[in-house]
Amino acid sequence: MPIEGINPRQQKNDCGWPKKKLPEGMRLRQLECFRALMLHGTMTRAAEMLRMSQPAVSTTIAALEHSIGLTLFVRRGSRLHPTPEAQLFYVEASKALDAIEGTAQAAREIRSGRRGSLSIVAYPNVSISLLPRLMSSFAADRPDLQLKIITRPSQAVKELISTNTFDIAISELPTNYPISHMEVFSFDCVCVLPKGHPLCRFDTLTPRELDGIPFVTLFKGDPLYLSTAAAFSKMNAAWNVIVETEFLTSACEFVASGHGVGLIDPVISAAFTDKVELRPFEPTITYQIAILYPIHDQLSRVALDFVEILRKAFNDGRVD
Repeated sequence: MPIEGINPRQQKNDCGWPKKKLPEGMRLRQLECFRALMLHGTMTRAAEMLRMSQPAVSTTIAALEHSIGLTLFVRRGSRLHPTPEAQLFYVEASKALDAIEGTAQAAREIRSGRRGSLSIVAYPNVSISLLPRLMSSFAADRPDLQLKIITRPSQAVKELISTNTFDIAISELPTNYPISHMEVFSFDCVCVLPKGHPLCRFDTLTPRELDGIPFVTLFKGDPLYLSTAAAFSKMNAAWNVIVETEFLTSACEFVASGHGVGLIDPVISAAFTDKVELRPFEPTITYQIAILYPIHDQLSRVALDFVEILRKAFNDGRVD
């Protein structure tokens, strides 16, 4: 059937295929032209919407008819009318185009870090409060982002990141992990006291002021425990440990309840300090953590973007 604006000879010869030989298959542009013509009714309007010339649209429609072996439009007077076959084909063509356009959109979102997944294994202090807040803020404008946090002691974190089932891991140091695949962050510990404690009158605290004061600390063998013990011993001060706990978050709660004083980091534990007082401590005792990266896998765009958020929080000591 002739199509508006098409020379009948063009329908057979100008599509780029020999006579009596069907093309290998449909093309995306053919489906786009067909949909535009179905929606707008005229070659002129379809060409305007697609920013093509009218002859190019005509040729493309002819090529599509040739490809699928169907007459899609008939001319009645000055207008084109879709055939019943065109109506049926339009349903399937629209589905195909929607799927392709959805795939293209997904690719753009993945490329920009707005779609995908973020899976993190981390030690408890960071995974209880700071990490969920950072991840929630990060995902606020990424509605299709899937989040996952697994909480494990630092000793187990290294083993899980080695399985390559997580994007990144966060662990306390020391850890037996290749230094080339981890990023270390160091924090100067501060002294944490109950509100109204007599020692709050000091601007800075040392083992001399804390001599004999009930103390809450991490378990024996932890680097923070060992460093604190060494600092008190060097100043010949009595370190009166009355509570040992596994996590600094627990230490904050003990102190807030009036059960001694302690040392904590000022960043990871910041969310648990609203009911206590903080003072600088001398000599400097360092608390270290690290972001562990997969050894064999490359980070996704999502993971790379989130690492920037983590790095800022750890370096600046702020969680926006």
